[in-house]
Amino acid sequence: VIRSTLFDVSFLMLTSIVQTYGSDVVLSERGDSFFEKWVRECMVERNKLKNPRQILALCEDSIVDELLLSFSKPEAAQLKPNNLSWQETCLNLPGVLHHVLIAWEQETLSSADVKSILDNIKRRLFSFSVCATSFLCAYMYSVKETELLKPLNMIQQFLAPLTSEELSSQENAKERLALSYQIIRKMQHDVHPAPSTKSRLISHSPLVEQFREVWRTVVDAGHLPVRAAQSLESLLLAGGAAWLSTQLVEQLLACKYTRDMSRTMDVVFAVMHLDIEKTTEALLQYVVAPLILRRQGEDINEPQSLVLARLCVYCIISCLESRKGNSSSALMAMKKRSRSHDEEELAANAAKVRKVIGDGSDNSSDFTDTTTGAGLAALLGSTATSELRTTPLTLREPLQTSVQHIFGVFLQFVNGDELSPKAVFVYQFISLLVECGGERVAPVLRLLPNGLVQQLLKVLVTDDIKVGLISRLYDLRLQAGRLSAVSDLCLWRNMQMARHSIHL
Repeated sequence: VIRSTLFDVSFLMLTSIVQTYGSDVVLSERGDSFFEKWVRECMVERNKLKNPRQILALCEDSIVDELLLSFSKPEAAQLKPNNLSWQETCLNLPGVLHHVLIAWEQETLSSADVKSILDNIKRRLFSFSVCATSFLCAYMYSVKETELLKPLNMIQQFLAPLTSEELSSQENAKERLALSYQIIRKMQHDVHPAPSTKSRLISHSPLVEQFREVWRTVVDAGHLPVRAAQSLESLLLAGGAAWLSTQLVEQLLACKYTRDMSRTMDVVFAVMHLDIEKTTEALLQYVVAPLILRRQGEDINEPQSLVLARLCVYCIISCLESRKGNSSSALMAMKKRSRSHDEEELAANAAKVRKVIGDGSDNSSDFTDTTTGAGLAALLGSTATSELRTTPLTLREPLQTSVQHIFGVFLQFVNGDELSPKAVFVYQFISLLVECGGERVAPVLRLLPNGLVQQLLKVLVTDDIKVGLISRLYDLRLQAGRLSAVSDLCLWRNMQMARHSIHL
C-alpha cells in the first residue's frame, strides 16, 4: 500500500510539473524511464497532442483483456491484476478505454456499466484516471464534434467526488485526488476549452480538409502566420510526420511558376522545422520514393524534381546541424526554453537556414560563420565552436536509416539502361548534396551504395557530371575513397572518349 501511494504521488507530481513547465523543459533528451516514455508517447499537452492510434499501438492485447476483466468486476477496486505492474497498467489503459468506448457506442455496455468501470479505474490509483484522461483527450482531438459527448462524459466521471469512506480508506487520498482533478481539468481545457473558444482540430471535416483550410490562410497571407503554425503543429501531432510531409510536398509540386515554388519552398521548409528530425525521416523513407513513382511523367519533371531534391537536401543538412547543436550543453540549455511560435522567428530562421545552405557554393562555409554564428561562438567559447565544426564519422538515428533507405531506392531508380526522370532526380539530389553541404555531408556521402555512381554515369550521359563532382563524393584521405574515386573517374573518362569518338 505504501509503495502504491508513493508511485501515485510521484506520478501526479511529475505530471503536474510537466503541465506547468512543458516537457521540453522538464525531460532530458535521452531519458528512457517509464515516466519519460509515457509523457513522450501518451501525455497530451497544449499544442502537443498525441495520435490516439499510436498510443493504442503501445498496448498489448493480453494485458488489455486482463485489465478489462479486472475493472469490470465489482470487487476490482480491491484486487490488483496478477503479475501486472503499475507501469504496465498505465501504458495499457488506453486499450481498455478504447474497448469501453466502442462497446458503449454499440450499446453493448450500458451507462451504468461504463460508470462502474471508470470508478474502479479511479479507485485503484488516481494516476490511472490521469492516464485514461490523456488518451480520451487525444481521442477527442481526432473525431467529429458530434462524437465528443461520450468521451467528455467519461472524463467528467473521473472528476466526480469520492465518498468519505473511499477517501478514508487510502493514505493522503484527499490531496492526491485534488491534484488529479487539477491535472485532468487542465488536460480537458487544453483540448476542449470553453464553448467561446473553438478548438482547432475538432471539426466535422477530415484532417486533409483541415490542412487545406490552414494552407489557404498561408497562401492568402503570403507567409506563415502564428495561428497557422500552431494549427500545423497540431496536425503534425494528430496525423503524423509522414502524412503532413506528404501534404506539404503535394502543395509544393502543385506550384506552376518558379517564383511561387520558391516562396512555397520557404514555408514548407519552415513548417518542417516544427520537428525537423521526424519530418526528414518521413520525407526520405515514406514520401519521396512513392511520390516519384506515382507522378513521374506528370509534374515531377523540371523544375519540380529539382525543388523536391533541394527540399530533401536542405532538410538533411538542417537535421545534421541540429544534431551538432545538440552535442553542446549550452545549446541544450537554449533548446530547453519553450517554443514561442513567434511568426517573425519562424520566418527569420527559415530564411537564415536557406540562405546559408544556398550560398554554400564554395562549400567551405558553416552556420557558425554567419553573424549569428559569431555571437554563438562568443557565447560558447572557441572549444565549443570547434566541436560544432567537427564532422562526425557516422550519422545518428533515425537520420542514418533514412539516408540508407533513400540511397537504396536510388540504386533501384538507376538500375536500367534508359534515362528517366527518376535518374535525373538521383543526379540532382547527389549534386545538390555536394554543392550545398560541403564537409558537413561527409557522413552522408559515406553511405552511398557501391555501384550507384557508376550506374548513374551509364544512364545519365551528360556534360554536367565532371571530375570535381565525382572526386568530392569520396573521402580522398582514405585508401578506399581514393580507389572508388579512381574507378568512377576511369569509367567517366572511357564514356567521354566513347562519346567523342562517335563524331570522328
